[in-house]
Amino acid sequence: MPKAVMIDPAQARAKSFVEFAPIPVNQYDKTVTDELAAGNVARDDHLRIQRDMMLVRTFENMLDSVKKQGHYRDIQYNHRGPAHLSIGQEAAAVGLAFLLGIEDHIYGSHRSHGEILAKGLSAIQKLDDEALMSIMRGYFDGNCLRVVEKDATGGVKDLAIDYLVYGALAEIFAREAGFNKGLGG
Repeated sequence: MPKAVMIDPAQARAKSFVEFAPIPVNQYDKTVTDELAAGNVARDDHLRIQRDMMLVRTFENMLDSVKKQGHYRDIQYNHRGPAHLSIGQEAAAVGLAFLLGIEDHIYGSHRSHGEILAKGLSAIQKLDDEALMSIMRGYFDGNCLRVVEKDATGGVKDLAIDYLVYGALAEIFAREAGFNKGLGG
């Protein structure tokens, strides 16, 4: 890095223009049928994307219910912390996570529950069962895994989804089984 950069004020303040090529706005008009026919995204991927968006929305609705009503369904909980929700942004989170690799990083805002869940769901889909179990057993000595495997049903990917949802929720509610031992909650 240079110690000094000489700038000629007359040149820096000279009148000029900034020109752009046209930027398309609201141009995408393909249907799911069009995308399937073009082979851009497989049918199973469409279904998984829909499932992931619904899971993120359900998670956010559950947090909203706990915050506003003090319960979710018949489970009472007094959450005194904030609930910065991202309801309505599920497609953005799931869409970007669908295209990211396992090792890609995301950096969320204060409304990042959906981004965290979407990135986790995408990684679960891309990892094999052995890698998933290794991650869940090894992360903080398997604290979160021990909680969710008690009532687990289904295969390893189902367990990993439970792990992801529980770990995120435990973190928000400042529980030690959370992904940052509750310190981020």
